Amino acid sequence: MRILHIDTELSWRGGENQIRLLIENAQNPDWEWHLAAPPGSQAIERMKTFAKPFAVPMRGLAQISAGRKIAAYCRQHNIQLVDCQSSRAHQLGLLVKYLVPELKLVVHRRVDYPPGKSWLNRFKYINPRIDRYVAISSAIAKILEVYGVPKAQIHVVRSAVDPSAFENVDPDAARDGLTQELGILRHPPIIGNVAYLTEQKGHETLVRALGILKAKGIPFFAFIAGDGELRERNEKLALELNLGVNDLRFLGIRKDVPRLLAASDIFALSSNDEGLGTSLLDAVHSGCCLVATAVGGIPEIVRHEETGLLAKPRDAQGFAEQLERVLLDKALRQRLADQSQAFVREEFSLKKMVNGNLQNYRQLIHGEAAVKS
Repeated sequence: MRILHIDTELSWRGGENQIRLLIENAQNPDWEWHLAAPPGSQAIERMKTFAKPFAVPMRGLAQISAGRKIAAYCRQHNIQLVDCQSSRAHQLGLLVKYLVPELKLVVHRRVDYPPGKSWLNRFKYINPRIDRYVAISSAIAKILEVYGVPKAQIHVVRSAVDPSAFENVDPDAARDGLTQELGILRHPPIIGNVAYLTEQKGHETLVRALGILKAKGIPFFAFIAGDGELRERNEKLALELNLGVNDLRFLGIRKDVPRLLAASDIFALSSNDEGLGTSLLDAVHSGCCLVATAVGGIPEIVRHEETGLLAKPRDAQGFAEQLERVLLDKALRQRLADQSQAFVREEFSLKKMVNGNLQNYRQLIHGEAAVKS
């Protein structure tokens, strides 16, 4: 079976990593993988060894030309199914399907907000040319259904992560290394956050919550690893809240995320919206206790009082209260971490994600039994 993924991004984020995990873990003679992406993209660079790359300009006015070129590529290589991995790819995929009607068209939906209500968006999303939507969480599937996409057209295949990078890191050595690197002399519980500093990730809620904890005299050390347009604003907020270098550090982009997570006792994700939140899965495999906001697909990973603790989005006081509980109660922290590991290994395994996508492809191409949503 010959599958072409369309990815329109130059950078490497969660969607690109899910394509990699899928293709890399489905390397056998039954599957031939192709990848159409912009020249110089991270996706082509990182996946060229296990997917046949097709570099084509896709942005702006180049989109129509790209659609024609991808359609020609599909005919030349006898592609049977095209999987679109972003909103721009979705548009491109519809054009390709119009030019090559026999292709099966799959659209992955990764964000937890409704599509726009303009006639153009409704044409784009409620379109019989799309054979299947793959939603990475039940929350996203529900949004699509409410928007008007037929329920039978939507299947849920939850994203996953490769646990091997996180499970074999010595937490004591990681913690010692991090505290020495940052010059932290005391040894309170460590709160970690790894995310781009954007409005979506809601770092202001986390920083304000940390300010509340400090004002109450609750011991902790926190770090935020990542960069983004809101980093400077959040650094300024931290100073206003009297959060010093022994309370909170902004680490910027790091290449040692497994070590950072292994050093952490608590992983705090204060997102304002989130399709699923695969960084939570990374943190679970690292042994962290989860505290997060109840948005999008997050409650599918963090079941309140069972696999972690939840607060309302944009509620710094509520987020601080949940952090306080696990900061002061080591037994609760450990119980939630242990229960989340068992749950994630069962419900969010890499094998389950790969098989779910492959079953969808088989069903569309050969009419085999559909995967259950």
